[in-house]
Amino acid sequence: MHYDHSRIAALLGKVNFLQGQLHGRMEGYSPELRKQAIINALSIETLSSSAIEDTLFDYAEVESAIARSLKIRLPDMVASGGMVKGAAEATVAGAGHYDKKLTAEILCHWHAGLFPGVSTFGGHGWRDTYLEIKDKSGTKTRFTAPAPAALPTEMKKWLTWMNHDRPENKLVKSAIAQFWLLTLHPFADGNGPISRIVSIMLLADSENGLPRYYAPSAQVLKEREAYFQILEDCQKGSLDITAWVHWYLGIIEKSILEIKSTQTAVMSRQKLEDKMAALGLTMRQKQILRKMAAREKLPFTSNEWAEAGGYSSDTALREIRVLLNQRILQKMPNGGRSTRYRIAAL
Repeated sequence: MHYDHSRIAALLGKVNFLQGQLHGRMEGYSPELRKQAIINALSIETLSSSAIEDTLFDYAEVESAIARSLKIRLPDMVASGGMVKGAAEATVAGAGHYDKKLTAEILCHWHAGLFPGVSTFGGHGWRDTYLEIKDKSGTKTRFTAPAPAALPTEMKKWLTWMNHDRPENKLVKSAIAQFWLLTLHPFADGNGPISRIVSIMLLADSENGLPRYYAPSAQVLKEREAYFQILEDCQKGSLDITAWVHWYLGIIEKSILEIKSTQTAVMSRQKLEDKMAALGLTMRQKQILRKMAAREKLPFTSNEWAEAGGYSSDTALREIRVLLNQRILQKMPNGGRSTRYRIAAL
């Protein structure tokens, strides 16, 4: 594999600058807000990485699993197990492994977490079958993975490269590591999520272990077809991966720029949680307010409140009046039967 540094230099410099700018900006927030932003980013990373492979998880379950892995207590945490728990724990483990040696055993341990109850393949968990990746129609072969017999030697090369300092910028190393691992395809399944966990590990290294505030996989999910196409193009021919490295850096750039809107959402959510705690609201009131807050700030009617809480219309109106007096709700203009409300804390 080789790449042309001159064609990525400008974008590389921009992404390095954005990383530093993001962490500087986050230092201005409270510890609680930074903590919530970290949980949010790792949750979205886990959800998106799985969704790229057409595996869909519930956000609340992932968020709770991420928080437990970080030993952080959130209000109203839900149970999470199986693949959700394994994926969340592997993401957190990868992000925290940036300053440690990566071994075959650790990599296989993360992989095993993605598929709880499924035994690994071969002595180190490497794939022991031939593998081809087809397009959606099932007629065109997009990629043929290396023969199983080659994997022990090739994975040893990859791990040796991973564990030694190289002249490459660490962001570039993250791009190469993901591409190389995807090209080896060492596992029978789950190579995409594992390669993105490794990428997260190296991104953390590029930021000296600073907290994770952005989720590259969310951007990859948006550009999933381009992701598969750039992989296919660069895995063929001369193995010039300049286009891949440039595309990867662009994903990081967009992810960091996107975090500005995510930060606003996290701050609004924390503000609501703080106000609900200060007022001593009931668990059901909190749950309804969270549901309404998830409606992109759209106003709601008393009937919608009743439906969300399983109340009668009269009970919903009485509760809304109490929350209006506590100034956590606000009445919108135009009264009567069409009266609508919004959360004043947002």
